Amino acid sequence: MDYLVIGSNGFAQVGSPDFNMKNQVEMQVLLSYLESQHPIPDEFSGMCYYKKKWFDHDFGSYSEIVLIYNNRLVYDWDENDPEKFNRFWDWFSTIEALDLESDEITELIRDKYTKAKQYDCV
Repeated sequence: MDYLVIGSNGFAQVGSPDFNMKNQVEMQVLLSYLESQHPIPDEFSGMCYYKKKWFDHDFGSYSEIVLIYNNRLVYDWDENDPEKFNRFWDWFSTIEALDLESDEITELIRDKYTKAKQYDCV
């Protein structure tokens, strides 16, 4: 298995107050958004999934949404089913190009964060 980075919104900034809560809310909203608005096509559903992944940085760890996928299977398609191989990469290119920093998504994150902070839960 390997991963491809999809991204984040930037709502949670490493080192900022409430980073952990902001990050948790941001990742929940983005995963929910992707799963509901851009579900994995049926032909790829058994070999990949969306997930939050942590990365190290000089100023601390941060997370991004990634696509975990079976890279051996995808490269097997390159040899044996090039049309499916191309469909996979075309689909991923669409996902990778999504504007996860749009006003709409940022507002969803901000609303959920405000509610979580109000009730001190995520």
